[in-house]
Amino acid sequence: MRTQKIEFPGKEVLCVFPAERSELGPAISEMRLNDGYPVIVLVGGEIEEQKAEITNRAIKIISGIADDLNALVICGGTDMGVMAEIGQVRWTSGYTFPLIGVTLESLVTWTEGPRSTSFLWWGKKRLELAPHFSHFILVPGSQFGDESPWIVDAATILSHDHRSVTILINGSDVSRKDIDLSLAIGRPVIALSRTGQLADELATDPDRHKLISVIPANSDDRIIEGIRSAILTVEQMKQP
Repeated sequence: MRTQKIEFPGKEVLCVFPAERSELGPAISEMRLNDGYPVIVLVGGEIEEQKAEITNRAIKIISGIADDLNALVICGGTDMGVMAEIGQVRWTSGYTFPLIGVTLESLVTWTEGPRSTSFLWWGKKRLELAPHFSHFILVPGSQFGDESPWIVDAATILSHDHRSVTILINGSDVSRKDIDLSLAIGRPVIALSRTGQLADELATDPDRHKLISVIPANSDDRIIEGIRSAILTVEQMKQP
């Protein structure tokens, strides 16, 4: 398994390249993170223009509570939509919570990164990695969604003896896969309604899974309380 420091303006970011799932644990060890974090898995994609204000505000709230609780955030690592926005918020706010991007090596690039397009089906340009993440895990696969099991497993490894939650903002078919995999291992899901697409669909589904809770994206206090309840123990919740 190889590791590489990739360059972004003003900094280097450690990237690990596990070739198979059995290498994920050792790859995470190479990132030299502390042993165990409360983990937020952030799921979502492109932000609809008419929902941008409410969505971006929710991402600011999520980022703030992640920093306050010393949590770690995992999401896809490309420079688009929800992923780009949380990286931007982390940078502009001066937050230090670990932000780990997990995505497909064959479909992305960075400054001085690969430019071959043999695996691309949407055009002739790889997607750029988001510049304000702390670490990347680049995994095998040929289409988005192949990284979903890796994200779920990475969250389990990184949370160790802490708790974790998946938060859905908007979302498409890939996000549905992320949600299903989270539910399959008993990880609770918070769907932020009014952000569009899958999140709004789940909000109106009377038969949604019992581990899915719905919170309006414009309810700051409820988002904070929902995250705290999901990733803190009862004893931790009592602490000021």
